[in-house]
Amino acid sequence: MTKTRAPLSFALAVHEITTVIGIPAARRVTGRAKRTLQLWREGGQDATPTLAHAFALDRAFVEAGGEGLPPILASYLRQMEAVMANPAACRIALIGDISNVARESADALAASMALTQPGASPTAIHHAIAEAEQGDAAIGRLIARLKSFLPGNGVGQVKTGE
Repeated sequence: MTKTRAPLSFALAVHEITTVIGIPAARRVTGRAKRTLQLWREGGQDATPTLAHAFALDRAFVEAGGEGLPPILASYLRQMEAVMANPAACRIALIGDISNVARESADALAASMALTQPGASPTAIHHAIAEAEQGDAAIGRLIARLKSFLPGNGVGQVKTGE
């Protein structure tokens, strides 16, 4: 069964690391039992690695050829960014995204409704498609903004990664 982990959590970071390096290697670099690593991966018991263990895991990830920023470091950075972000600014940006979706959707609907008239030209069809694609892009941006409000993504949070 797949366990759901918060997007910015240390549990997800440890899971990503152990997926790349394996549990035996994680045990070697941390000196911890398999059960401790499982608790760190699950994150449900308020269990997190110490800074020394986090450093060792991230280093092992890099040495094993893991791509991108080391997962625990990336999680820490994203959590800090979220804590430092102004929640009011995030909500204002959300309002902007919502209004953009409404505007782009209205334009797409209007252009599409014009096609119901007899004699709609290929130009009108292309215009409706372009408006619908702009609406789709606006919805994608709204979805990304909405995901930023999920628990673990830090909007308005004071407590992270504990």
